[in-house]
Amino acid sequence: MRPLSAPGPGGLATAQAACTACGRPHPLTARTGACGCGRAQPLAVRAPGDAAALRAGLAGNVPSLWRYEALLPVSRRFASPLQVGWTPLVACGRVGGVELLVKDETRNPSGSLKDRASEVVVAVARAHGIGEAIVASTGNAAASLACIGAATGLRVTVLVPEATPVAKLAQALAYGATVHRVAGSYDDAVAMAGRIAAARGLLDRTTGLNPFTREGKKTCAFEICEQMGWRAPDWVIVPTGDGNILSALWKGFGELARHGVVTACPRLVAAQALGSCAIARAHDPGAVPADAPRGTIADSIAVDAPRDEAAALAALARTRGVAVTVDDGAIAGAVRALASRFGLFVEPSSAAAYAAFEALRGAGRFGPGERVVCLATGSGLKDVGPLLAALPAAAAPVRPEEWRALAAPPPAARRAV
Repeated sequence: MRPLSAPGPGGLATAQAACTACGRPHPLTARTGACGCGRAQPLAVRAPGDAAALRAGLAGNVPSLWRYEALLPVSRRFASPLQVGWTPLVACGRVGGVELLVKDETRNPSGSLKDRASEVVVAVARAHGIGEAIVASTGNAAASLACIGAATGLRVTVLVPEATPVAKLAQALAYGATVHRVAGSYDDAVAMAGRIAAARGLLDRTTGLNPFTREGKKTCAFEICEQMGWRAPDWVIVPTGDGNILSALWKGFGELARHGVVTACPRLVAAQALGSCAIARAHDPGAVPADAPRGTIADSIAVDAPRDEAAALAALARTRGVAVTVDDGAIAGAVRALASRFGLFVEPSSAAAYAAFEALRGAGRFGPGERVVCLATGSGLKDVGPLLAALPAAAAPVRPEEWRALAAPPPAARRAV
């Protein structure tokens, strides 16, 4: 376990932020929260650095998100010892004339993209000598903060809805976090975490409230462009709940464009579960049926009150993006398709991106040869319940002496001969 570092001079590489809803400027500190304008939206950090500083940093070829230290608000010397980021961009070939790529964020230490956010938030905490943090989460951010906290000596408390998948609870517990299951929804957990943080003076890492979560997640956009030869793809499909990953990628692509590193930003897609689609409904009220079901198997994107809605909607508007809703049947099918076709086993929320890809492809929204990136935000091992529920009941065990019955080719193989 690495001990907490002493605070650095000033602690942060930038001291400016602004409200994503009203634009009001704010001084930036480790505990900066939402603006007081009443819309409860997170602040946007004013990024430091420039193209020259970015190129100088890349010369070190650091295999993590810290290769982009020049564009981050805190120094790499406060990083954890884990490798967070620099995940593979998997080329899945042509699918219906479209070049499909998957950014495989399941390779991060706790198995999700949320490690990018936790890495930067914890680095900010270490830069200021803060020793304890709290987070409300549907599961992945809880496991992530617990993981990065364990590697750095940060004490972590997590609040999760009582329906959180057991694998995510097991992760947080294994990493040594104090875990509380809330008899309510994710939104209830968020409200509780905020009150506890205020009462105890804790750093609140909750997605969409802590401005540094977006700073970590934006590095995913940097990596996509670098891995594509410093060219942006045509589309990026993002599983969307709070809207924080969506707004972070928009920020990341935008920063590269402003520095002249890329010439254009991709069109962004918010992939939402039909049973929890507040951002899709706000983006295009007529696109979501009034009788849409409530609830979804995609627990990581089940958010009724998105904390980063304003920036997420701006990301869609400014990139000519779209919001796509997919039902649980399509999501479960996408889990199986990604695994069986491409060897990528992701949780239901991640599979929503591929389900949205197929919906858009079927509707003819992609041009021939366009490059489309789907974000695989979390490992399939985090929530196997929906997949198992969709599969046929397991067959009775086979006795060893019945081996001959298994030696014959299965029907599909016989037809292929």
